Amino acid sequence: MKKDDFSPDLYFRELYESSPAPFFGSDDVKKTAEDIKIRAKEIFALDKIPEKTEKLSPKELFSEKRKSYEIKALSVEICRSWNMLCYLLIPEKKNGSGVVAVPGHGYGVRQIIRQAENGKYRKINFLDNYQKNFAEKLAERGNTVIAFEPVAFGKARLKKDSKKPFYISSCETVSMHSLMYGFTTASLRIYQAQRCIDILEKEGVDSVGIMGISGGGLVSLYTSLIDDRIEKTVVSGYVNSFRDSVLSMWHCTDNYIPSILTVGDMSDFAAALVPKKLLIECGERDKLFPLKASLEAIKKIEEVYERAGVKENFTYDIHHGRHEVSGRLSFDFF
Repeated sequence: MKKDDFSPDLYFRELYESSPAPFFGSDDVKKTAEDIKIRAKEIFALDKIPEKTEKLSPKELFSEKRKSYEIKALSVEICRSWNMLCYLLIPEKKNGSGVVAVPGHGYGVRQIIRQAENGKYRKINFLDNYQKNFAEKLAERGNTVIAFEPVAFGKARLKKDSKKPFYISSCETVSMHSLMYGFTTASLRIYQAQRCIDILEKEGVDSVGIMGISGGGLVSLYTSLIDDRIEKTVVSGYVNSFRDSVLSMWHCTDNYIPSILTVGDMSDFAAALVPKKLLIECGERDKLFPLKASLEAIKKIEEVYERAGVKENFTYDIHHGRHEVSGRLSFDFF
């Protein structure tokens, strides 16, 4: 008698392989991209986030003059009873571009602006510098940069987690609370990024871009897809396939978006940015988002951009590193 197998492994594997249908099989690339964009707005459900603050009134907490730019810490109410911490990096010699900088997992926004916990400039980042201080690097090149503290990271953790080691996030609890209201941690962070764009526009920038690494790459990708104000996008250490990354090993709860696989895979969402300028960074030794699947995703995205007649708007940087920012192309991308 054959032993019964009650494991759902095969069920989920076949489910992934059969769904979703390949969106970009259509000849009408732009219509397909618009369809995915509409579905993305439904999935991230920003309209379900309650008590949004319409008119922003940033409060300056402190400012500091650095070598080639000024940094200002701002507190901004973005929802009733919820203030966002963000840092505005204003270069001495502006190039007209504004960039939203989104940190990945770690100890929060301080990790990309060279800032110690006491607010002072940190010459050397400790623990893990996989994010390469990229917000500062962009400001040094003339970009007006706004870097925000993503909800559940750093100073935006829940109070019960605030006394825990600085690298412990509140992602799981925030995700559970958000899901009960019909949105996700990613939804909240996308909303934060959009409010940062509002602030950049008040700074009088000529164009808006966004850059993020890892979980910040997730936010950068989907914010750019949803918000037409963004012209250039850098996604570092994220573009892959759901199967080979977040569904094949442990990843933080904030990576999981209900219904997203009913629309497409990561490559479909990235390709739907067409005709926007898009740069993807991948590390050859990245174990969280394995290179093979990233290369397969890049090939699909490249084909879509070529079919849309804007092949020159898509580029990628396969660097020798691990799960980290490269900067070889991205720091001068905007």
